[in-house]
Amino acid sequence: MPRDRQKIGPPPEFTTCDPLSRVFPTSWKATWFRRHALAGENGVAVYTCPICNRPFDHSMIDFLHGDHVWPYSLFGETSWANYQLICGTCNVAKGNKLDKDVRSLLGAGEFRTTLIKYLESQITAGTLTKDSILTNLLGTPLQAPQC
Repeated sequence: MPRDRQKIGPPPEFTTCDPLSRVFPTSWKATWFRRHALAGENGVAVYTCPICNRPFDHSMIDFLHGDHVWPYSLFGETSWANYQLICGTCNVAKGNKLDKDVRSLLGAGEFRTTLIKYLESQITAGTLTKDSILTNLLGTPLQAPQC
């Protein structure tokens, strides 16, 4: 991911967010901007888009978009941990594509293996049944990928 996700700090206090909502709370944009902007040559706070490295001062904040790191259309939740602030141009270009780090995790099969283990544990616990909608959609019982 473009920035160290451990350094983002907690979400803004007193702002609730529904993880199933399509949009982020509007206050998150200004909070993210303030936490990540650096003083420019003239002392004005400048935020740099983590994808294209284009600088934005606060007067250009409307050109920045709150974006889902893991795309909403691919079941990414609307949460502070899944939030990033990028310029509108990069947001349009990104669409619902996944970051290269996420793609490499998926390509390595770790995500599928973790998901299959989770689903199998839910079947074992009785939360899901083998003839549930998942089996109907997949057409076959869940199996770990063969390498």
